[in-house]
Amino acid sequence: MTVRHQVHILGIEPCGADIVTVRLSRPEGYTFIAGQWFTLTLSTDEGEETKTFSHCSAPSDTYLEMTTRLSGSSFKRALAILAPGDRASIAGPGGRLILPDDAHRVCFLVGGVGITPVRSMLREVMHLGREFETALLLYGNRDASCVPFLDELKRMSPLGVHTTVVYENPPHDWEGETGFITAEMVRRHLEDRDSVLFFVAGPPVMVSVMERVLEDLGVPKQRRRVERFGPIGS
Repeated sequence: MTVRHQVHILGIEPCGADIVTVRLSRPEGYTFIAGQWFTLTLSTDEGEETKTFSHCSAPSDTYLEMTTRLSGSSFKRALAILAPGDRASIAGPGGRLILPDDAHRVCFLVGGVGITPVRSMLREVMHLGREFETALLLYGNRDASCVPFLDELKRMSPLGVHTTVVYENPPHDWEGETGFITAEMVRRHLEDRDSVLFFVAGPPVMVSVMERVLEDLGVPKQRRRVERFGPIGS
């Protein structure tokens, strides 16, 4: 039987025009593994609705966080008008996008809010005092108006995390990677891919493209961890 927990909104932080990070109270006894998801239930103008979100906070945090792109759906409209003190309910956790304790060589291929489970993992790695031999994060975004958690991710370089942002529509003075994440881009930034564990997270279209990238790179299925988010606009 699924156990639902009552929570209240602690705060909402906007990023750009259409992305928000929502901080929730953490129910007593609620535990999860970094990278897992939970479901959030809200009252909307079409009735009670439930959607799934990755934790972007770490298990060691005293609160829960999720980050999502807003849209015109009834659920996202209800989410957009939440205020501190408002109540909701959650259930979980679930999901198997988990960083093994013995993973020291990793590569994350993510786009937009697909960063959420990765941020959860990396925050927990930092909390535990772990370091990577290799940890490449190729992080695709539409433009520079909103790149969730970028400053925090850059501060994780002492852990061995190398963050490379890829802009679809780059600023005029941008000298970094542009377009979309490709197999050739991965090869440039990660020459030695033996034993590397690859993580892919994002909307279905993006994930399908990244799976073709992994095929091109010859990454065996046992070294892939994939999370497809819900349809865009959900």
